[in-house]
Amino acid sequence: MKPELLKKFPRFLRYDSEDKIEFAWGIDNDLKVGQEMFEHYHIPGSIKRLELLKEDLDQLFLVENLANYATAPQEIIDAIVERVKQAVQFERFDLVRVNRSLRHFNFEYSIGVDVEGVIRTAYKGISESSLGWIFNNEQSYLVENFTPETHRFSEDSQLYQTGFRSVLRVPIIFNHGVIGVILLASMEPEHYQLEDAFLLQKLSQSVAQAFFHAGVQQEQEYNTLASSTLLQTVVSMNRVGDRTEFLNAYCQTLQQLAKTDRVGLFLVDDEKDEYCYIAEAGKKLAIAVGEWLPISNLPFREMLKSQSIVAFNLADPRYGNMDELLGRGFTAALYAPIKNSQGRIKACLGTATADESAMSNGMAGLFKVASEQLSFIMMQSTPDIADNKKTEQTTLVKPEGFEEIIGSSKTMQDTIQKAATVSHYEFPILLLGETGTGKELFAKAIHRSSAVSKGPFIVVNSAAIPDNLLESELFGYKEGAFTGGLKGGKKGKILLAHGGTLFLDEIGELSLELQAKLLRVIQEKEVEPLGSEKPIPIEVRIISATHRNLKEMVKNHEFREDLYYRLNSIEIKIPPLKERGQDIIELADNMLQDLSRRNGKRTKRLSSEAIQALLDCDCPGNVRQLQNIINWAFAFADSDVIKIEDLPPEMQIKVRENEEESEVEELARLLEEFKGNKTALANYLGITRTGLWKKLKRLGLQ
Repeated sequence: MKPELLKKFPRFLRYDSEDKIEFAWGIDNDLKVGQEMFEHYHIPGSIKRLELLKEDLDQLFLVENLANYATAPQEIIDAIVERVKQAVQFERFDLVRVNRSLRHFNFEYSIGVDVEGVIRTAYKGISESSLGWIFNNEQSYLVENFTPETHRFSEDSQLYQTGFRSVLRVPIIFNHGVIGVILLASMEPEHYQLEDAFLLQKLSQSVAQAFFHAGVQQEQEYNTLASSTLLQTVVSMNRVGDRTEFLNAYCQTLQQLAKTDRVGLFLVDDEKDEYCYIAEAGKKLAIAVGEWLPISNLPFREMLKSQSIVAFNLADPRYGNMDELLGRGFTAALYAPIKNSQGRIKACLGTATADESAMSNGMAGLFKVASEQLSFIMMQSTPDIADNKKTEQTTLVKPEGFEEIIGSSKTMQDTIQKAATVSHYEFPILLLGETGTGKELFAKAIHRSSAVSKGPFIVVNSAAIPDNLLESELFGYKEGAFTGGLKGGKKGKILLAHGGTLFLDEIGELSLELQAKLLRVIQEKEVEPLGSEKPIPIEVRIISATHRNLKEMVKNHEFREDLYYRLNSIEIKIPPLKERGQDIIELADNMLQDLSRRNGKRTKRLSSEAIQALLDCDCPGNVRQLQNIINWAFAFADSDVIKIEDLPPEMQIKVRENEEESEVEELARLLEEFKGNKTALANYLGITRTGLWKKLKRLGLQ
């Protein structure tokens, strides 16, 4: 438990396996309290027990209401993750969502040392693992000192082999059932204690409702987007009789809606160990459609083993041969199985992206629903691929670059032009801008427009990774570098970016120690993983970003001056929303269209009053805050036109305040013009003298 939380924790006594006091917090030996004043706490797996004084238990973990209808599901997940990080330290943390009816689970968030022999999957069935036990028993499970003698579940030997020596599992329970699990592991024996389990249980109770509603919103979004894909495909075709043509059109629509770089659909013959592409959209591969090829050691072999969705970074050696995707501008890929009525995998729907978005939960959710749709369609009949030929698609794929950045204001166009110009050079680029201005979007556009566009685009958010994990995440490690870790070691983010672009977001959050190591990487063009005896040469384009004033940090000795000038070869300032004028309306309209498409609703538009309110809004959160405003308005507007009363309450208050300010200024001007003659002013305004007096009093002008 973090020290700052321990200070707020109720007083307690922790008893060891022999029922002797092992640790006391805030309780002196001579303190006389009755047993009725204690809450007794014990959970399965633990050999200890806890007694807590019943004081201020409800004040232990106060959180604001996360279940805001207009809050995006990912924002809720991020908030829950942040609370866990604030509560405890770990070497591995997974936040798992459980589907009770289907007995499936999905990783909402994962960070830390990879577990030996475990492959990342999505929508996998609950087995005889700790998840299955927690699902059935609805209890936490704690092993303070994780040894072979304490192993109980199928994954325990892998956790131990990785080096974990203390394990805590806490369910998230809502509506009389488990909807999620917090999984924590540490390499330090006795790291997790009963008080940590108690704290995490309180945390899980406080976020359970928000976590549940985020899951509902996610599933609705995935289903609606997949349905939209299907409907738009049908509408765009004159006939659906040609199955191959239909599947090509489906892939193209899915690729556009999911905003990926490639979608491919292929048949799988597990018995013959062969696969065959039958439809595709986006970037092409050097593989003929309709040709049966050996599966051998291709990455979707893991999909066949796990019978579930797999997603991964192409540089991860655990996923086999990546030759068909490497060198084509892809960073990550996802494969979703398509099963027949007997539950056997007969086909696969895959996608690849220039960044790591193929590994996101949102992409897994969308492709899960899309694969279920295609399963039904393909069971009706299979495309004729005997001629090994494919009709060429006439739709041209738009060139990648800055097309995704919305904004026609002069300040935005100047920024885009500057970024596009420097993208062709290998200089390091520093993006400056307030939170929510779109720094990552610019970094991705610069990458796509650069000479290394065919290489990976790897993002490192320095503020989102705990300090104790950041070094191994950045630099990777060799086998044996520390207790545990993967057999064969692990590539860090810098090595994963070899041949492409490394985007260091929130660079100002790096410790001085890591700044020194990063400086060496930039200067020497080589990286030294933890435990390595010699550095590894790399070629990587560095783009960094921050909302902080690095010059001031240099003056205050919080940021290295030499690193600052290395990163700041070219500096680009991303303008805040308040400096972009009509771009706000352009962005809002685009958001409304996207919400309409994703939710299967009629397109809504802004009234002139709502437009003016948005233009007057300060929006310190920039585009992210604007998105929340539009989400709210889209959800609560009961017609196709969004009015002032459909905007969030705080904006309505601001509008009324602005109206009153304008009225005050106007009346003050008129009073001066009429030289204080209230009778004449009342006649001019068409109201009585008494009415004017009341108005002046209300506005503080009397």
